[in-house]
Amino acid sequence: MNPFDNQFSKNVIDIRSEYLESDVYLYPYARYAFLSLLSQLNIKSIYLPSFICRDMLAPINNLGVKYTFYELSTKFTPILKDISCDAILSVNYFGFEQDITPFLEYKKKYEAVFIEDNAHGFLSKDIEGSLLGTRGDFGLLSIRKTISLPNAAALLVNNENYKNIEFKTESFEFSSEDEKYEKKQLVKKIFFTKYLGISFVILRRFLRYIKTGSSIPFPDRDSEVKLPLNKFTTPMLKDFSLNIDINLEIRRRIVMYKKVQKLADVFEIKPIYNLYDGAIPFEFAFTKNKEYEKFERLLYLNGFFILPWPDLPDEIVKSCPEFYKDVKVVPFLW
Repeated sequence: MNPFDNQFSKNVIDIRSEYLESDVYLYPYARYAFLSLLSQLNIKSIYLPSFICRDMLAPINNLGVKYTFYELSTKFTPILKDISCDAILSVNYFGFEQDITPFLEYKKKYEAVFIEDNAHGFLSKDIEGSLLGTRGDFGLLSIRKTISLPNAAALLVNNENYKNIEFKTESFEFSSEDEKYEKKQLVKKIFFTKYLGISFVILRRFLRYIKTGSSIPFPDRDSEVKLPLNKFTTPMLKDFSLNIDINLEIRRRIVMYKKVQKLADVFEIKPIYNLYDGAIPFEFAFTKNKEYEKFERLLYLNGFFILPWPDLPDEIVKSCPEFYKDVKVVPFLW
């Protein structure tokens, strides 16, 4: 099992059947779900983690919402201060639960809306068995990051007090993203083994390095203010249906996590999170050490590769704790 696997099967699930206690609305990107949520609730201020991708600022900046960052400890737990905001955002990093206790306390103290960013945690649960994304007033999902799709995200409305608000699933229409996706699927059919797949990744990185001087794409600073051009949800999700064997995908991710962790042990590289019952890892996240490059070479030989994460906002890069910059991830989907 590797990042280049074909995930699709003859099985069909209704996404709503996985979240029976929540109202589910589909969007092309979690950023559009976030934009709709902030707009409908007329949120004027929000408290969010500084360890976050810069593109999550786009909905906030488009609406002129005032935002304040809270830092994370080295164990990736929130360090909250007595700052009053209309809403607070938690993040379940890499498919693992974030302890929501401090967020519930903040919600109660300031009567704030609690939003659970679960872009990494589709299918994953906390140690008590609750699906991630269902523990706050609202949840954000980025289904496309777990399941190979042109686009796909969801807003979960969990709190009964907000279920009367008229959120709206975006239209299902074929877009240029669907066209690109079809071409990528053809490539995946050609690169049907992990060795051909990883060779393709290395070749792309080499060509990018020749062209730009960097094997990894440069930060997209415009993403702090610009939302994706496509506003349509892929027709592949019409009727909220997914052609996926859920149990197989869960097993696939757990097997890959354990395999990568075994390789990491060779170089005394420790994961940021350890597996627990119910956790469905989005990717293998770790903090790099002096053996990092040797680890990367071994990963290539086993059909895996490394990416940096997140693309931090400019204002955070200048002053963040050093360990923020040392986080790397091994993705489980290409």
